Formats: sequence, C-alpha cells, structure tokens
Amino acid sequence: MWYWHGNWGTNDWGAAGWIGMGFMMLLVWLPLVLVLVLAFRAIMGSGVRAPGDFADSAEDEVRRSYARGEIDRERFLQIVQDLREHRSSPR
Repeated sequence: MWYWHGNWGTNDWGAAGWIGMGFMMLLVWLPLVLVLVLAFRAIMGSGVRAPGDFADSAEDEVRRSYARGEIDRERFLQIVQDLREHRSSPR
C-alpha cells in the first residue's frame, strides 16, 4: 500500500532529495560542532603561545612586583633589560 506510486517513497525527488537532505544535515551539524569546538577551546585554552608571550607575561609580573614595592627601580630596570635581551637573542 505504501508504494502504490511505484517510486518507493522518493516522491520523484531522486538524487536531489538525497543531496538536499545531506545539505540540510550539514546546516544543522556543522554549526553545532563549531560551537562545541569553540566552547572547548575557550574553556581549556588553545595551549598555543607565541615565543614572545612568555617574556611579555614575565615583564607583566615584574611590573606588578615593582608596583607593589617588592623590588626597587634599579632591580626592575635590570630584570626588564635581561628579559628583552633574552627575547631578542637567537636560539
């Protein structure tokens, strides 16, 4: 009874029906996967840092120490100079 038209339920769409269904599945699943990946990366962090990032964070830490009064000006300038030399030296 179901296939009394003789086309086995394709409603005469043929391959276009399968292509359209695949396209619609991509429209649903691709954004969902993208959101999950972006959320995971935001929560876990990308883990990829540029070589200068470590020196910048070290400079920030030294600046905070200087601002709290833990080190004097001469020591602060020496540490910053050392960090910048280390960052610019080839490895």
